[in-house]
Amino acid sequence: LRSSSSIHMTTHSAYKAATILSFLQVFPTLLISASASTQAASFVPHNPYYEPPPSPVQSSIDRVQSNKRGEVKMRAWTCHGRTQKEMVDKLASAGIIKHKPTQEAMTKVDRANYAGGRSGAYVDSPQPIGYGQTISAPHMHAHACEELMPTLQKAAQDHPDKELKILDVGCGSGYLTACFGRLVDRGPNGPILPVKGRVYGIDAWSELVDFSRANIMKEDSDLFDSGTVSLQYGDGWDGLPDAGPFNAIHVGAAAATFPKPLMQQLAVGGVMVIPVGPDGGYQSLYKVQKIKDSPKFDEDDYVIKNLLGVRYVPLFHP
Repeated sequence: LRSSSSIHMTTHSAYKAATILSFLQVFPTLLISASASTQAASFVPHNPYYEPPPSPVQSSIDRVQSNKRGEVKMRAWTCHGRTQKEMVDKLASAGIIKHKPTQEAMTKVDRANYAGGRSGAYVDSPQPIGYGQTISAPHMHAHACEELMPTLQKAAQDHPDKELKILDVGCGSGYLTACFGRLVDRGPNGPILPVKGRVYGIDAWSELVDFSRANIMKEDSDLFDSGTVSLQYGDGWDGLPDAGPFNAIHVGAAAATFPKPLMQQLAVGGVMVIPVGPDGGYQSLYKVQKIKDSPKFDEDDYVIKNLLGVRYVPLFHP
């Protein structure tokens, strides 16, 4: 943010207003109330588990600063490296990566194979991959992995004999799909997490499914050979109901509203990380956890947490 207090207040107010309007659009049943005992307006929706954002103007950069509680050596958007390992190590130094499995998986999968070459591959920013889509900035991939990691670790601990299932919606370049694959690798190298699993990548662009497959084939083809990773063309709004329920769902593009079919495909205890908001407008990254299962969609089955402000390309309808 700029140093001018007037600009800060204008931005703050505009962001709050847009966030409220956007949320009313995605969940019309939400009600909003203000309390003198809180520093910011609190959301009181029909869903009693909805959690407001940590700050009305919090960005990925602000989140790193608040997590460090002191001097920050590196920040989001600045975790550039000359190699994959150097870039990932900087993400860990910045406090963006906190779990060793995230760091190990992202180190094993070379972003240069997925970002169209080594030029810019280790820069902490999005890169275009065609068809109006991008490979997300490394710090956003790290954020997504970190939000899913505790759920995956708990599922592996609670059910050591049960395979993990992960759905990557909008697989795009295939990078995060491959990272998920390394976490649950069924091949001879074994998984990073305690149990093996399967990762399903889908994209509404058949050309990007082919692009993902070609990228994974470069140095991560063993994920196909072992049956750990599979890719297919599909509408991300619909998910893959026949392959679920999923312990984790990652959505790599912004949905205008919360996709109910995807929410229903979560296993109880499962988590979805998804950006929600209008194309070109204010968007937020949300964590949706399923806490119980009903025969029909019920908002009360989910805990919804607003993580931080983001800007993503829209989730495409084929």
